[in-house]
Amino acid sequence: MVIGVQSALNIFLAMWLYNEYVHNRFMQDYLASTFSTVSFALPVGLLASAVIAGGSFTAYSRRHRTTVGHTSPSLKTEAFAGSEEKLAIPDSCPFCSVRLKNISENRFQCRKCRRYFKK
Repeated sequence: MVIGVQSALNIFLAMWLYNEYVHNRFMQDYLASTFSTVSFALPVGLLASAVIAGGSFTAYSRRHRTTVGHTSPSLKTEAFAGSEEKLAIPDSCPFCSVRLKNISENRFQCRKCRRYFKK
């Protein structure tokens, strides 16, 4: 709901700025003089913003694909080296079958349902 309200507010403010630009000669002169002096910085800034946004989207989609796409039919476990009689460390969440995130030496957290597990 908050994102919807913010989007509506951003659209309203963009429309208001456009209307102000169309009807205000001083704003037109100001923007013309400003963009003429930053003719090199503006395209470089837009290109850098596009690269950062694209890189962030790519990194998020790869991370999302590995966490969501990892489904295992059964609970995988990893045993301690040299300790067959001890309990095994869970590798995936028993509730949603998503790989666990190692929080500390003895604690794990599910990446999807955010449940905590101990060693």
